[in-house]
Amino acid sequence: MQESKGVWWAKLYTSDGTEHSFTLRQEDGQSDAEFLERVMGFQDLLYGLGYISRSELAGLLPQLPPPQQANGNGGQQAQGGDEKSFAVESIVLASGGEHPRWVVKGGNFLKYGVTCWPETLEAAAIPVSKLDAVGVNTPKIPLMAVYVEKANDEGKLVPDKVVRLERA
Repeated sequence: MQESKGVWWAKLYTSDGTEHSFTLRQEDGQSDAEFLERVMGFQDLLYGLGYISRSELAGLLPQLPPPQQANGNGGQQAQGGDEKSFAVESIVLASGGEHPRWVVKGGNFLKYGVTCWPETLEAAAIPVSKLDAVGVNTPKIPLMAVYVEKANDEGKLVPDKVVRLERA
């Protein structure tokens, strides 16, 4: 197949959670404006048939799904044992580059926040690609950050990382 000038791809869901993938390719000779109009018409058709986005699906569920155990330490709980939580006020990029690290701020962690890896955000239906990397991201729905602690060099328990985000 010849490479298209433009491609639109989306993953949408039915209300029972069934995932569907859709792709439209820009036709030869089709202007960008015509292609975008075609995409918008196709999206309207899909939404009219009852398909919904991942975030809309999450709104139908009592809580967001837990992360896929890819939380930076092979799925092992950090030293310190119990999970704790706080209300999320913002999400901010702490360091970028090849291995970006985000921090979730709220509760007692308004100044520095608690580390949150991209896969934890993605598992909570928060696409990292949609977050503002230079500003402050405020959740549109109330969220709780569930985190674990680890012992620092002095043996004191300190926040290690957010292991999942849940609808508050």
